[in-house]
Amino acid sequence: MSWVTAKLSQVATIERNSIAPDAITSGTTYVGLEHISSGGASLSPVQVEAGELSSNKFAFDANTILFGKLRPYLAKVVAPSVSGVCSTDILPIRPHGNLDKKFLLHFLLSPKQVAYVANRATGANLPRLSPKELAAMEIPLPPLEEQRRIAGILNATDALRRRRREVLALLDTLPGAIFAEMFGDVHETYTLKEAGTDFRYGTSSKSQDHGLPVLRIPNVVGGDVDLSEIKTVPLSAKEEARFALKDGDILLVRTNGNQAYVGRSAVFKREKVAAHEMADRTWSFASYLIRARLKEKELLPDFIQGFLSSAAGRKQLLASSKTSAGQFNINTEALGAIRVPKVAVPAQAAFVDRVAEIKNHRQQVLDHLSELENLFASLQTRAFAGEL
Repeated sequence: MSWVTAKLSQVATIERNSIAPDAITSGTTYVGLEHISSGGASLSPVQVEAGELSSNKFAFDANTILFGKLRPYLAKVVAPSVSGVCSTDILPIRPHGNLDKKFLLHFLLSPKQVAYVANRATGANLPRLSPKELAAMEIPLPPLEEQRRIAGILNATDALRRRRREVLALLDTLPGAIFAEMFGDVHETYTLKEAGTDFRYGTSSKSQDHGLPVLRIPNVVGGDVDLSEIKTVPLSAKEEARFALKDGDILLVRTNGNQAYVGRSAVFKREKVAAHEMADRTWSFASYLIRARLKEKELLPDFIQGFLSSAAGRKQLLASSKTSAGQFNINTEALGAIRVPKVAVPAQAAFVDRVAEIKNHRQQVLDHLSELENLFASLQTRAFAGEL
């Protein structure tokens, strides 16, 4: 099927209605790039007070699309349901009457268009897409009813993806809730330093296309080790011994721009990597992670990891984190000072068994989400090629 095409400037207006700081009143909705997730998966705007924002912003409303022009490869593009002001690194786009807003949203988020804008961004360290380049983008323009039909199909599939992500988020809260239920009234404690034999920062060697598998911040997700993207680093024999991971080692995120991510943890298990193509190699960990190695037989690593994910554990981790240059950090000394409930091994094992059930269910949901992601990508490609 062949459709006419048009430049974005012919079917939409890129609005840059500047609002001065003194014109922004208390209760105004504000959207910065930090409030839009990569891929447009979510929008979390904030309410600001008068005088809180110090520079000019752009106005937007529920009939616009917000397009993040800074680092456009992150695809920070969303359709807001409210009015407000946004960072000037975000361009509000108002579709004309012959262009459906949701059709345009899905088009801008399609992999082909994300690659298109990424290739046309300028600036080495902070690449930006100019409004002129965005306006010149060619967009397919089927009849309006066809646009709405396509958008409806993509909306339905996207809604399924979002529900799976919501389920994953809820499942990730369960281990902490179970820990509180089982051990919330335990008052006898010990420090992690007393429980551990080694706390160590990872390798600062840069990843290359050869070497040993290395776990990084993105691999510590949902209280588990995610193997979807594994990098490799070349290490000497001495470094290999120093940074080698053993079964039961706990990995913790020690630095991040988002304080909520500091202290995020997972337990390394050989069985977890057994099916990976690099399973027979020594696995290591990167410098933004801390490896905590516990005394054998006295403590179960999954029990400690469960505590660190609980509300009580998170409270201590956040209190121990320090900020510097916009980054939150926790060091090995602060980590070792965290106090853990003293619980008998059988009770630890009972908790670990319950969490294992949750993780099995989480993996099933994750597998289903992966299938939906593949389906959605296929539908996107077909949709804008006129094959849907």
